[in-house]
Amino acid sequence: MLIDLHVHSRYTPGCPFAPVEAVRRAREAGLDGVVFTDMNTMEGLAEIREAGRAEGFLALCGVEIATDRGHYLAFFPDPGNVPALPQIFGTPPWPVQDVLSKVAAMGGAVVAAHPYDKSIERPGGDVIFSLEGLSAIEGLETRRKAAVNDLAVEAADHMGLPCVGGSGAREALAEIGKAATLFRDPVRNEADLVAQLRSGSVFSVAIGVTPGPAEARDSRGSGDRRGDRRDRGPRGPRRDR
Repeated sequence: MLIDLHVHSRYTPGCPFAPVEAVRRAREAGLDGVVFTDMNTMEGLAEIREAGRAEGFLALCGVEIATDRGHYLAFFPDPGNVPALPQIFGTPPWPVQDVLSKVAAMGGAVVAAHPYDKSIERPGGDVIFSLEGLSAIEGLETRRKAAVNDLAVEAADHMGLPCVGGSGAREALAEIGKAATLFRDPVRNEADLVAQLRSGSVFSVAIGVTPGPAEARDSRGSGDRRGDRRDRGPRGPRRDR
């Protein structure tokens, strides 16, 4: 299944679109599902659920958490039972390892989001190497510069973690579906999503990308109806060469 793992809605400050609009766009883009990760809130859960029912489409709820060292996507098996973030973590800025530990204690999964993007306040950078409890690294976020994504992929390679992909859409509906995460097994709800993220059986996918000559020589597969893809999935520990 192809799921855009990082999409915002009107519950994120500055984002104009309603969940149902994003869901419709995700279907038009050929995706199998979309996960809303609004900034520091899951207040949109009820509207997300309604949008999914209305459109007959997989619409899930996570959250993007701004910590004292970077942004992280958090996913819970049952988001309806998760308290408001200040009730869990206290007064922001929230310490990053505290966030990871508490999400893990609630059975959730955490992904480092665009860790090398220096344009955000308090970026994460190499601090991700010291963290315990990461399930994956966001190696492809189409609103970020290529160098930011490349550094994230290298970090995942060193850490033996899989890469996930998402559009990070928050300004225009057309952003949705430009990147996604491939899940090998069916995803029916947040519990399925969390289980596969924690097991590492996920791959980042670029959609509608035409590889350059070097990429074409190194291609591991051809595109399908969704367009050409570049994927990166579970990886083992890096070996000395």
